[in-house]
Amino acid sequence: MTSQAPRAERKSNFFLGFILLPRAKREALSAVYAYCRLIDDIVDSPDIPQEEARSQLDFWRAEVDRLYAGRPTHPISQALAGPIAEFKIPKEPFLEMIRGCAMDLEDTRYETITELESYMRGVASSVGVMCVHIFGWDYTARERMMEFARDFGYAFQLTNIIRDVGADLELGRVYLPLADLREAGYSEERLLAREPSEAFQHAMRKQHARAKEYYARARGLVDFRDRPRLLPAEVMGHVYEGLLDEIARGGFSVLFQKARLSSPRKLVLALRAWLYCHGF
Repeated sequence: MTSQAPRAERKSNFFLGFILLPRAKREALSAVYAYCRLIDDIVDSPDIPQEEARSQLDFWRAEVDRLYAGRPTHPISQALAGPIAEFKIPKEPFLEMIRGCAMDLEDTRYETITELESYMRGVASSVGVMCVHIFGWDYTARERMMEFARDFGYAFQLTNIIRDVGADLELGRVYLPLADLREAGYSEERLLAREPSEAFQHAMRKQHARAKEYYARARGLVDFRDRPRLLPAEVMGHVYEGLLDEIARGGFSVLFQKARLSSPRKLVLALRAWLYCHGF
């Protein structure tokens, strides 16, 4: 494992946070990224049948056990052994990642936000827990730091869900809570037909407000003295929240297109994250 980011990683918002770390932490984060990417690809690849995907996830559950017993057999888990020991990354988030991704093999609908949060804890908050152990902290109570990782994970994943409504429909997946659609006077059937309406806008405004609450709640959990060490997380947070707000300003035009931020805009948001973390 080198200190360079994998090619896919270089194309992601993850990379902006990655480049701000010293070498040992870059290598650790790269190893975590490779693991998370692999687990995600198992359930998202159109070339892997569901039963084969389940079998591969079973292998990785057992492989995580072997990793923490000091006997990893796969190159990706072998690359994780050093970072886990150095940064004391717990076992649970690796298993949570598998649990969350496995839900995509069984559940493609979520009735309530509580159900959706269970999914987001698996696929996103688990990554946050791994990452904050690598970033480190000194002043925030451990319980509050774990809540920060959870809520930032919720915020990032809900931003992704809002951005990817149309793309997820192509995969037969609906992540917007169905209860929220009904409350807005919309329906799953209208969503599947990609019908834009004021009801759809109302449902999306609710998701936007919820995501904004996650971002704010997460930041309120951290002792300000730990912000500089969490700069990589805040760079990603500022970029994701900037994307969220851009989607809102564009009228939630997500049924047929996928919003993106320009590289210059991302750099501006990264600078704002630096200023925030250093008390400006």
